[in-house]
Amino acid sequence: MLRSIPIVLAVFFSAGELPAGSADSYASQIQSWRKDYDRDLVSADGPFTLVARLSPPKGSSSLGRDKTNDLILPVETAPAHAGKIDWPGGDTATFHVESGVTALVDGKAVNEIAIAKPVTVAFGELKLIFAMRDSALRVAIEDANSRMRKEAKPPVWFPVEPRYRIVADWIPVSEPKTIRIPDNNGSSREWKNPGSASFVVDGVKVNLMAVLTPDGKKLSFFFRDRTAGHETYGAGRFLEADLPQNGKVVVDFNKAYNPYCAVNELFICPVPPRENHLPVGIRAGERNHPHAEMSH
Repeated sequence: MLRSIPIVLAVFFSAGELPAGSADSYASQIQSWRKDYDRDLVSADGPFTLVARLSPPKGSSSLGRDKTNDLILPVETAPAHAGKIDWPGGDTATFHVESGVTALVDGKAVNEIAIAKPVTVAFGELKLIFAMRDSALRVAIEDANSRMRKEAKPPVWFPVEPRYRIVADWIPVSEPKTIRIPDNNGSSREWKNPGSASFVVDGVKVNLMAVLTPDGKKLSFFFRDRTAGHETYGAGRFLEADLPQNGKVVVDFNKAYNPYCAVNELFICPVPPRENHLPVGIRAGERNHPHAEMSH
């Protein structure tokens, strides 16, 4: 799952260079960015609230906490009978809310919800997120009062290191293309690949392939470096950047972060492609999360 935190310091300087007197300001801005990240990670919309994923079969399925339902909601505060899902197959489904149960979509009470694009249905602090993916209906269950969230610890970061804020050359693809990147659950998804960032880090020249974020407003880099598996998350980390300007793109590893699957195995995350396995150790950005240690 990709984050959407504003990128700071979009002005371009040479790799490792900042204007005179700005190093302290840069460190302060990175710390402010990380503070927002830390807050969002343990928020009511953060990854620690995801408690289950359901895959309704075609046809009609009852949904609720009571074990007589076809699909069980594993949350104590869930309605005993929340409603019924009708999915004849294809790319649309309908959720019928049980009579007497209050369900909200965008803050408004609903009795019936058509599901064609992702939609979130709230029952108090419990949320059901319906979505169609690869012609299959999926339901994610989020509980703001989950035990995992209550026990969550904040992230751990490497010290801010200005030299890992790199102004890279932007190498666009000759023609826009779509690539397929594997996910950690064995499936895969398509991503738009506009080009790659070329730069030198710790004396080694590398090319880092980029994809567009789903809204097309940022670049994302899924990468793995030689700190993975001991100092940082074993599968790799993610990094967002502003779109290229004048043939340059800022790659700031001080804002590299762990995918949500690093703290909650229920998340489906893209796996950094082989092209983005860096032959150097990037001791910048987020380190192994304490949750990973708690889980073993």
